[in-house]
Amino acid sequence: MGLSKLSEKCKACPYVDSCNHKQMEAVAISELPSISANISQNISQSLAMPMARETMLVNDGSGNMVRVYKDEIEKQLYQELYKHLNFNYGA
Repeated sequence: MGLSKLSEKCKACPYVDSCNHKQMEAVAISELPSISANISQNISQSLAMPMARETMLVNDGSGNMVRVYKDEIEKQLYQELYKHLNFNYGA
């Protein structure tokens, strides 16, 4: 963000009020708050991290507990529920 003013050349011009091509001069430049830098850094870090997936333990039938992803279980359930309708869910 900066402060600016009308250039001296434009101030001296007789058409200063009606001209659409005014020139501005920078007077001072202030720094942006560091909050925006922190926000952009947090966003880029969260995009770089792998997506957290919810897991659960399921008995595989032989007494072993297996860790599986819940979204994969839901996908398999929907495939089985709608396969007779030929929706090809998840394909």
